[in-house]
Amino acid sequence: MKKLFWIVLIISCASCSGNSTGKASQSTIISQTKKETTIEKVEFQKTKQTDSLIIEKKVMHEFSQQDKKDEFYICIKGKSISDGKVVFKITSHDGIEILKEEFPSYRLMDYGFIGDLNSMKDREKYMKNRIANFFDEKNFIAPAIKEDEKFDKDYSDKEVWLDIKSDQTAIGFRYLVGEEDGRSISYSKKTKKVVVYFNCC
Repeated sequence: MKKLFWIVLIISCASCSGNSTGKASQSTIISQTKKETTIEKVEFQKTKQTDSLIIEKKVMHEFSQQDKKDEFYICIKGKSISDGKVVFKITSHDGIEILKEEFPSYRLMDYGFIGDLNSMKDREKYMKNRIANFFDEKNFIAPAIKEDEKFDKDYSDKEVWLDIKSDQTAIGFRYLVGEEDGRSISYSKKTKKVVVYFNCC
């Protein structure tokens, strides 16, 4: 009888211990799951903040082909105008993305800035103006390279220059990144891509 009592007692204790361990394991899993969910939420919020659209500009203009208008698009994404990313894209009239460039928004600042450099308000106002005027008509050139223009080896690639110059229907677009990175681009019908045919201050 005593022997039977001790067997029953041992089995009961073992059962209680097992349940306790199971509950502890379950609690650990729940805690870990909550922690992972919190991390995912933080990462999602961070991504959302980084990709937030702040300002954008879009125009339709002839570029890759005469009499057909491509979409020129520029925007700033990120936490703020001064601490964001500029995305510049050109999509052809038939829906193909032929150019995509990205650069920090502070590179919208150039020698044209007039104001207090230490004032975020002044800097952001200038950056917004740069976006608003990025696609001004004066920045489009037709033909991209005139017949009497001379090649300059310091600022151009000869093969690209001759390709664009030989096509007097080619349309150019020029823009400035930073203070001295002036870019003139055009669509090469020969290579079927956007090329930089002149790069200077």
